[in-house]
Amino acid sequence: VKREECDLTTHVVNNAMAIKQPGVWFRQSADEGDRQAVFQIIQTLDTYHGQATGIFTGDEHYAGRNPSQGTELCAVVETMFSLEMLIAILGEVALADRLERIAFNALPAAFKPDMWAHQYDQQANQVVCKVAEDRIYTDNGPDANIFGLEPNYGCCTANMHQGWPKFTAHLWMKTPDEGLAAVAYAPCMVATQVAGQPVQTELQTDYPFDDSLHFSLQVDRPTRFPLRLRIPAWAETAEVSIEDEAPSVAKAGTFHCIEREWSGSTSVTLRLPMRVKVQRRYHNSLAIERGPLVYALKIGEEWRLIGGEPPHGDWEVYPTTAWNYALQINAGRPEESIRFETRPVGDCPFSPEGAPLLARTMGRRLPEWTLEHNAAGSLPESLVSSSEPLEELVLIPYGCTNLRVTEFPVLSR
Repeated sequence: VKREECDLTTHVVNNAMAIKQPGVWFRQSADEGDRQAVFQIIQTLDTYHGQATGIFTGDEHYAGRNPSQGTELCAVVETMFSLEMLIAILGEVALADRLERIAFNALPAAFKPDMWAHQYDQQANQVVCKVAEDRIYTDNGPDANIFGLEPNYGCCTANMHQGWPKFTAHLWMKTPDEGLAAVAYAPCMVATQVAGQPVQTELQTDYPFDDSLHFSLQVDRPTRFPLRLRIPAWAETAEVSIEDEAPSVAKAGTFHCIEREWSGSTSVTLRLPMRVKVQRRYHNSLAIERGPLVYALKIGEEWRLIGGEPPHGDWEVYPTTAWNYALQINAGRPEESIRFETRPVGDCPFSPEGAPLLARTMGRRLPEWTLEHNAAGSLPESLVSSSEPLEELVLIPYGCTNLRVTEFPVLSR
């Protein structure tokens, strides 16, 4: 979008809010066309502006698929809220899959691990955060991607706080047949009523960093109702087991229904196998994903305080390690090229130091891939070649990064 063409029809936050419009109207119209319009909107945004994290670019206005363009934090949280409303109306697993992808990647990446500073714009390929008059953004200011109290404009300072609470409030939903549905997954406890009877549920898990989820349901008196557990589309051969019973296979991309009389305390275990996959991205690049998480290059950081006072100051962030790498990977069998390591989940998992998962793979530097407009230059079209030494690269979950490369050029074999 060219600056002179920008108006509210291309404004990223307006469109993040508007995603839910056809679904909300579907409640009145019952027109299947309105229902399908939701998915057409999402597909269109993916096609022309989509990023690997499930969000779309808009550094104030639509900005295309280049991973060095920005995505406004307001758009992240408003898209999440639109999806939460649509899940309640339409009950589609794909919408909940999308919600988790944004919540566990784009949301935590947009602020410091301690949440005392945030960015107005985040970038999927974000290799420096600095005040810059020469900038890549469509319509945002020189400080739009620094971490601060109120960079560029104060809307994200206010809006960022809706992301986690609203996500938490929509982890569970009731169903029209007097049942419960686990829509998204995070450690939680819920006290509610089903069929007029008190029910308590608790989920103990390290998800999204681990594939095992342990539910406990407690009822005061025997009560029959359906429990529905969302099985993400990526979770092939998922398994559900009740107490000590043999596990049953749950179909990916569905709500797995357990219809029974619940009595006393009952444990339910869900396992969601996470297999490494690749997304084909901008300029034929690749992004690495596993389960709900996208992985990005871990880059060394130097934080420079440029205003305010800690903890609510303004910071520029500069790279202390190289970022311009191409991956040596077999896109058809990525599991042969990437090795995952796990660490204990601590108090601040969404941070470079606290990342509970590491992915190790190989790559070579591309000296010709340099900064342009104070951002990672345009991605070289893959396949690429390099005579630089082969190096081991460390990737961590996108939401744990502050600087990152997410869409990588791919080396020719």
